[in-house]
Formats: sequence, C-alpha cells, structure tokens
Amino acid sequence: MPIRGQQTSSAAAPLRPMPITQLDLKQPHPELDRQRVSLRPARPTPIRDLLPIIVRGTRLSVITDPSITQTFVGELKNVTIREALDVILEPSGLDYSIRGEVIRVFPRELETRFFHIDYVSTQRTSNRSTSHVTGTDSPDVYAELAEGVKSLLSPDGRMNVDRTAALLRVTDRPSRLARVEQYLDAVMQRVTRQVQIDAKVIEVDLRDEFSAGIDWRSVIAGLAPNATQTPTASVSGSPTLILNVSDFTAVLKALSAQGDVNVLASPRIIATNNEPVIMRAATEDTRSVTDSIVLSLTAQISADGLIHMNVNPSVTERTSLTRSSAGDQTPLVTVREADTVVRLRQGETVVIAGLIRERTDRRKSDLVILLKPTVVNPAGSR
Repeated sequence: MPIRGQQTSSAAAPLRPMPITQLDLKQPHPELDRQRVSLRPARPTPIRDLLPIIVRGTRLSVITDPSITQTFVGELKNVTIREALDVILEPSGLDYSIRGEVIRVFPRELETRFFHIDYVSTQRTSNRSTSHVTGTDSPDVYAELAEGVKSLLSPDGRMNVDRTAALLRVTDRPSRLARVEQYLDAVMQRVTRQVQIDAKVIEVDLRDEFSAGIDWRSVIAGLAPNATQTPTASVSGSPTLILNVSDFTAVLKALSAQGDVNVLASPRIIATNNEPVIMRAATEDTRSVTDSIVLSLTAQISADGLIHMNVNPSVTERTSLTRSSAGDQTPLVTVREADTVVRLRQGETVVIAGLIRERTDRRKSDLVILLKPTVVNPAGSR
C-alpha cells in the first residue's frame, strides 16, 4: 500500500519576504554557472576555508554560519561554482542561499514528515486448539518499523510512532527522509500481501488392501497426465507432497478408488503475509471435551508469487469412555496432528496425509488435508 507523506518545516516562525534568488537557487546566475573551479585538498579541510577559494576571482562573497565545522576531502575538476557548492555542502548537511552577489552557507534545517501506516495495530497469538500448544505471536509490525526507521536516521534525527492514529512522525534532513520513505514503501508492500487458501479436510476409510495408508502413486496416476509430485519437508513425519493440480474434485475422485471419502471441512481462509490464521470447527459437551478440527497456518508471499507456508492441522475425536477409580466415566480422545513447512506456487496443491487411526471395527482411516493458495492482488494492482 502506498505511504502517504506530508511535509512541514521544523521552524515555527512566520515566513518573511525573500528575494527571488533566495527562493529559486536553480535560476541561471552568470557567476555560479559560468565560472569554473578545480580543487584537490590533500587532507580533510574545513569547508569554511574552502569556500573563499571557490569564489576567488568573482564578484561573489561567501558568509558561513559560525557553527559550521565540517570538513571536505576530494577532487573537483573544472566544475561550476554551483556544482562545487552542491557537492561539498549537501553531504555535510549544509545548505546555501543567494541574495544578490552574496552566498550564505548554513546548516540545513531539519524537516518533519508524517507517514500514514495502513496496518491494523494488534498483537495476536496463534492458538491451534484449546488443549494443544500455543503458536508463536504474530510480528509486531509497528515495533519492527520503528527499529528499521531508527537505523536510517542521522544523529540529529528523531521519530515517534502513534499506534492509535497509525501515524509515523520523522524529523531529519531531506536526504534521510527520502531513505525512510523508500524503506517504508518496501516494507508495506511486503506486509500487506495476501493469499487466499482453499482447503479440504478429508477422511478416507481405507479398504483392507490399503491399510498401510493411501497409495499416492496410484492417486497421481489417476489424475490428469500433467500432474506431478514434489516431495517437501515435514516436521511431524507425516507424508507431505505438492501436486501440480488445482482441481480438488479430481483428487477426491482418485482417492475414492482406495476407500470411502468423507469431507470433514472445506474452509476458505485469507492470510496476510507472516500473520497466523486459524480455522476451528468443534463440538463440545458438558464435560468440555471437544471434537474439533483446527487448521492453523502462516504464509509468506514473495514478490514473484512464491508462497511459503507453515501448516499445522489437528483433528481431535472422542473414541471411547473409561471409568475412573471413583466410578466416573471419562472420555478418551484421539489426536491426529501434523506440522509441516511447504513452498509452492499458484496452481499447485499441498497434500498432507498419513494421519492414520484404527476405528472400532478394525478398519483404518487416513486423514488428508488439501491446500490450494491463490495470491490476492490489491485493488488497482496488476
């Protein structure tokens, strides 16, 4: 999103009338633009000592502010006086004005610019379920922006972040403010990227011949001829792969050849760059025992559309009852959970499988999660 800047002067005094030459330094001046000079100080030399040398032989006079202590070292060959002033003064944070034939050199005034940060000021935590581990906090974008901006400021620069107003105020030299604006533009383009995740949580009651788990080679063979498989990393050890298909219907049909397919959930989630999102469907009873499906993921979208995702699916089911020593009945639950990191592009589908459990009728079921990401382009972008 664009960063909108507003600029004001740090000085509060009213403006006083100025000659046109002081307002527009770029207008032609016979002495500044025609006379040429060459300089080659052998060591760092006070700028206040170099300026009289630059205007020697002209009708121009130079007056320097008493606070100027900066030095210059370098080589200038046959440049105009205006070019020499720009090269020597600007890097040192100095400025000049022209009134008639007099050049005044003084420290550049600091400017204040306001940047609107179009981002929700919240701190969120990714809880994968009521009975399982808590995920990491989402990034504190405002704090990280503040640290990044501080590193770009000059020793005299200062800044303030107003989270309530979503406003960043920065006071510094114009060159430093330009760097801050460039940095903020780059950051906001990244943090505001979004991806839509279409998901299917499926349970396949396996036939006896597939009791060891789904045969994915057969599934891929049953898909379109251009379907491909890309193995990827899995933290939990469950099989995770990427299929170059975008049609869930075809995958469901291929899975039905190995067992009865039951779709448990079909969520659609919009994920912002590096922000955790959670989908949870649950049934609770008076004992606060939960049958639940929890899908937690964090996506990172690169500029070229490559998508990295950390995916944490979890399915909790009550399977039986047990009796305590006091005679109370307590539910027993089965938890099937995975934790995997994948990298893919639009048009590809992430498959997480291998979460097998045995039912009371001795028949086994395999839990399969399908994820298809689509990068969401902001309004007006191409």
